[in-house]
Amino acid sequence: MCRCFAADLDWDAIAEQFSVDKDDSDPAELPQPSYNITPQKSIGIVAQGKDRRRHLANAYWSLIPAWSSSKELPYPTYNARVESACNRPTFADSARSMRAIIPASGYYEFHGRRPYYFHAPDDATLYLAGLFSWWREGQSPWLLTATILTCQAVDGPATVHDRMPVLVSHDFTDAWLDRSVDGASLIPDIQKRGVEISRNLAFHEVAAFGPIDNGHKLIRPLRQMHTPSLF
Repeated sequence: MCRCFAADLDWDAIAEQFSVDKDDSDPAELPQPSYNITPQKSIGIVAQGKDRRRHLANAYWSLIPAWSSSKELPYPTYNARVESACNRPTFADSARSMRAIIPASGYYEFHGRRPYYFHAPDDATLYLAGLFSWWREGQSPWLLTATILTCQAVDGPATVHDRMPVLVSHDFTDAWLDRSVDGASLIPDIQKRGVEISRNLAFHEVAAFGPIDNGHKLIRPLRQMHTPSLF
């Protein structure tokens, strides 16, 4: 599960890394830095359009399939299980050809009520595997929505929570974003590569925080340690 993450990023640098044309992103419309991003908030995603160009855009964090009659679904859609995303009606179309990368500084997992912050050892940007969908109600403007894929946790992350986000390796980003490739064929590779990245993440417990808390202090270690003491 991933229901909170941090993104304090240089969007211009992200656009350059993914070869996004300047005309295909508007920094003014992208989310402001935050260390407490939760479902139904705005997130930045990288995705390929039908024109095969890369776009960096603002999205609503909770995927709403195009066929939904309501923005409010009876079940949460901010995460999608990678094991079943290709088969579940809510996510199947997106898994097939509408995949995204969600850049993050790091993410939180909770052991009970105790939050832990996960990040790259060198604090490099993490690429979370995502899906996207366009949705609108009636004649209202189209809304870009997205979800984060999760998988079974392993090694260190598994000591905190049984699920973790699927991470995209840098050498797999082109394949993941390519809409001409059926996502079902990519799932085994993205899981395998993502697990190796997750095994090497650094993590530490942080102080409990509320929905309106923000700022860099949220990721400050509660204790100076790498492996959590859970018992």
